[in-house]
Amino acid sequence: MSEAVIRVRKNPGGLDENDDPVTSTVSKFPLKAKAVTPGATAKNASLVRNGETIEHTVYFMPAPDLTNDDQLIVRGLTYDIRILDWRSAFGTGRRGLEVLAVTGRG
Repeated sequence: MSEAVIRVRKNPGGLDENDDPVTSTVSKFPLKAKAVTPGATAKNASLVRNGETIEHTVYFMPAPDLTNDDQLIVRGLTYDIRILDWRSAFGTGRRGLEVLAVTGRG
């Protein structure tokens, strides 16, 4: 079973090779999460920064293209994310992501 979430990536503008301005863009890409749980787990609750709340913990297997600068739309709401990368302890090379969907920067 999986749940659909959307990755939001902001690509900053700047200048191209001819010093012409390039506008910034926002791209949205659907992802399939293995699971979405409410709030934090006992292990990751201490990883939030001051003024932040973990609203969801999102699990991906295999690991998608995500960075800490991206955002996720989970169940209709947009969240900043904190990524926890992990690899299989059994040497299989399998890799997954545990992503904390956070709100309320202080």
